[in-house]
Amino acid sequence: MRHLIFRIFLISISGILLLSYVFPWHNYNINVPFSGGDYRLWLDLQWWIELDYKIDLSEVSKASDYNSKKEKEIVEWLKSIIDKRVETLNINDSEINDASYAWENHIIVQIPLKWNDSLENSLNIEKAKEAIWKVVKIQFKERKANFTQEDFDARTNIAQSALDEISAWEKFSVLAAKTSLNYENIVSWTVSSLEKLIKTDKEIKNNQLNEVELLDWNSWYLLVESLEDTKINYLFISKTPSEWTSAIDSSWRVLDDKYFSQSSVQFNDAFQPMIELVFNNEWAEIFWELSKRLIGQQMAIFVWWEMLTAPVINEAIYGWKAVITWNYTPDEAKKLSNDINTWVVPAPIYLTSEKTIDSKIWESSLEKLVIAWYMWFLLIFLFLFFTYRFSGLMASISLLLYVLILLSIVKVLWIVLTLASIAGLILSIWIAIDSNILIFERIKEELRKWNDIIVSTDTWFRKSWSAIWDSNFTWLIVSFILFIFWINLIKWFWLMLWLWILVSLFTVMWISKVFLLLNSITIKNKNTFIWFKK
Repeated sequence: MRHLIFRIFLISISGILLLSYVFPWHNYNINVPFSGGDYRLWLDLQWWIELDYKIDLSEVSKASDYNSKKEKEIVEWLKSIIDKRVETLNINDSEINDASYAWENHIIVQIPLKWNDSLENSLNIEKAKEAIWKVVKIQFKERKANFTQEDFDARTNIAQSALDEISAWEKFSVLAAKTSLNYENIVSWTVSSLEKLIKTDKEIKNNQLNEVELLDWNSWYLLVESLEDTKINYLFISKTPSEWTSAIDSSWRVLDDKYFSQSSVQFNDAFQPMIELVFNNEWAEIFWELSKRLIGQQMAIFVWWEMLTAPVINEAIYGWKAVITWNYTPDEAKKLSNDINTWVVPAPIYLTSEKTIDSKIWESSLEKLVIAWYMWFLLIFLFLFFTYRFSGLMASISLLLYVLILLSIVKVLWIVLTLASIAGLILSIWIAIDSNILIFERIKEELRKWNDIIVSTDTWFRKSWSAIWDSNFTWLIVSFILFIFWINLIKWFWLMLWLWILVSLFTVMWISKVFLLLNSITIKNKNTFIWFKK
């Protein structure tokens, strides 16, 4: 008896602690110690932002081996890279999908938002946008001997091409990102006025090619787009060619990140960190030819359009490694190495649109589900009490503990809650109580034989276990298999079903049993203990 009372006390304390842990105190701005964080909700239960990125396949499509299969591989590669980038930001439960429309390939990134934390939302959105679109271009360049008219004409062609794309209704922000990525000496931004940037008395016209001089006296082409809120998007394209040109071998192969394998941080003899770039064998052949041709000259390594180092080639070099040395700290070297590994992409992407999608319809459905849960629980409680008296009351308490345990597991393991899984949670209440009803009916059979209440209760708990386990084991296998092979939105339902069964078995055989054994000792009247007809 003393052991039984101790177990009741332990269950009661556990129930109070579980209730304080699973209750969503944060939604009411109440800070409770050890209450944990918020529940993980799927996109169907919360607000989210949708970022639409256009994949620029214009360069890779020029390759001789380009086909629909190659295009699909590039899209999947980009999706995996974006997934890794978002993962590093600790923004949970983002969805990344691809879409095709108007002969364009797009990647759609959906990021959940918190309805009660606008500051964190805005920070997450900016972090995500900054991380997702970034592209690292590694290029090896040689210095030009001099500028030719073709070099100056090429800058004019860049500006004219940008104007043509604006005329073809290309989005200005996409054009600015694309031009900045593919060419150097390009500047784009959003300002309220251009007066502090340029020197000109001419009228600056929207969506036309303007020729201006900046305050540093350099000549530039200028494209502008006036926005409704008095802001101005601008794109400066310098007329001055770059003094560096891509390193190309006799077979017209460009020495760039096409042959890149991986980057890592190494330390030299002076324990200074440096970035080691590993390339494939074809790169080694190109580098051998170029280094032999450029003996006594510089070869620069560019990441983006920033020149990181430009060593002088002293002898022909055959190898598949290159080293970037600079005054890096170990942390800076590690960050740059990680950036190179995750930002070297097969094709650049540009943000074309972003929109916030609310979940009012789903929130309304969730509210109705919660009301349905209360009503369902009340109906089950009344049914159990009027059918099984005090045993039914104890089963109802076990059922409440079942819900608390299940929600605690969901919160601790950060299991994603979808509208479907919450609906299933409500239905699972009947699954959880089904085993209790089986035991109650077996106890009634024993009591009809004039057996003692304590003996009947203990006997049928032992005899019922195999039947209860067999009836649930099949569901465990089915739910596990369907979780592995099902799609994301539904797979959480099967995981929840798996948990329902395990937790319901625990509550029946360890919690309900304690309550019923206590009732069997303290209640002597069979009809009060569990109502039945002889």
